[in-house]
Amino acid sequence: MFRLDRSRRAGPLLEWKVRIFVVAAVLGLAGMVVEESWMTGAAILVLLAGVLVSFKRDGMDEDGSPDSRGDGEA
Repeated sequence: MFRLDRSRRAGPLLEWKVRIFVVAAVLGLAGMVVEESWMTGAAILVLLAGVLVSFKRDGMDEDGSPDSRGDGEA
């Protein structure tokens, strides 16, 4: 069973991921309202950028500094 560890801090990139998601959501909703496919496409690209930010976390320690071993394992 999955247990939530409340003592664990949020990752250093969490704020950026939330910002990227909000920008993509606003862009996507605006694209749907004005019926512009390029805006919804841009929103999808922004969401993909957020996924890439998630992968940037690999190879970093919890404080956001590069991992001293270089293998991505903490």
